[in-house]
Amino acid sequence: MSPTNAQQNFPNRAQGQYVRPAYLNPAPVPRIPATDACGSQLYQGLIGQPEGAIFIPGLPGSKRVLKPAFNEGFDQQEDPLGIGPDYIEVRDYLPNQSLYAPSIRTPGSLVAPIDFDNTRLTIELDENGLVQSLRCG
Repeated sequence: MSPTNAQQNFPNRAQGQYVRPAYLNPAPVPRIPATDACGSQLYQGLIGQPEGAIFIPGLPGSKRVLKPAFNEGFDQQEDPLGIGPDYIEVRDYLPNQSLYAPSIRTPGSLVAPIDFDNTRLTIELDENGLVQSLRCG
């Protein structure tokens, strides 16, 4: 008998029994990374979109929109270094808040500490109102 026609005998297995390959075994597929508590990875396609293109009530959970702001005082002078605005406008949206309900608007300084909530989606806009980044916190 030639070696190609020889029947192999495997120990601890009945002859002719089907053995499922390991790559066919079911495995859970994670929807979002474990480090992303607010789901910001799901909305990375919004980067570069204008603020009006975001359906804020459709995003689950609490949300915060950060937008550059200017102090409207009379002592405001043009920045010689061209760094940009010193203030940000913060709009907080609660979970299931309707679009027409007033948001909580607070102007704040960029250097002032901002409360950190790991489950809140933060949408950061640039001066033109385009989405610059999405992150948790």
